[in-house]
Amino acid sequence: MDVLLGEFMPKLYIMGDSTAAKKDDKSRPETGWGECFDKYLSSGWTLDNRAVNGRSTRLVLSNGDFFHVLEDLNAGDAVLIQYGHNESKEDEERHTEPWTSFRDNLKFMAVSIRKKNADVYFLTPIARRHFVSGSLVDTHGDYVKAMKAEAEELSVPLVDMTSATEKLLSEAGDEKSKEFFMNFGPGLYENYPDGLSDDTHLRPKGAEAVALLTAKALSEYKPSFLLLS
Repeated sequence: MDVLLGEFMPKLYIMGDSTAAKKDDKSRPETGWGECFDKYLSSGWTLDNRAVNGRSTRLVLSNGDFFHVLEDLNAGDAVLIQYGHNESKEDEERHTEPWTSFRDNLKFMAVSIRKKNADVYFLTPIARRHFVSGSLVDTHGDYVKAMKAEAEELSVPLVDMTSATEKLLSEAGDEKSKEFFMNFGPGLYENYPDGLSDDTHLRPKGAEAVALLTAKALSEYKPSFLLLS
């Protein structure tokens, strides 16, 4: 247990996928929004980013990721849960159905966290940069709706990061929005000499923007972990 001046130091945990996860040097400039979130924490809180590339709700339960967080969780802590990018993957290790297994997994995690007297928040997945004829097109299907439905049923605070990032990307437009993502030409970054066309994972500009949007959206609930302006 972390201690601050002899007292309990609360933690904010982030559980999510590659859009939030900490990156290694060989992946830079790829950056998870969770790497940029500590600046929005109230004094006395620490950030523990447990987001990992490729994770879905099914995988974090089957491989023990969630239970490691649960074991470390103390009363008074808080957990942000953001999944959706990998739930539709066809591999058996990760795939969930939005209205059944996805919701079941979210419910299990939320109930388990609350049993530890910690707070839980659901965050819908950030939008992918997918423009068709100049308009941003949704790629998450029913997973966003399913998370919203489960949040309502359990009275879990819900942060609609899908809508927030869709607005961000739509306002930037098809070409300008590339600056938020790992979508760039050759010769710009040592790790990617031939360039890259990745409209899911974030560069620093995108990670900073998403972290700020997340903090602003969470402020509606006035959580104790958030530094409110």
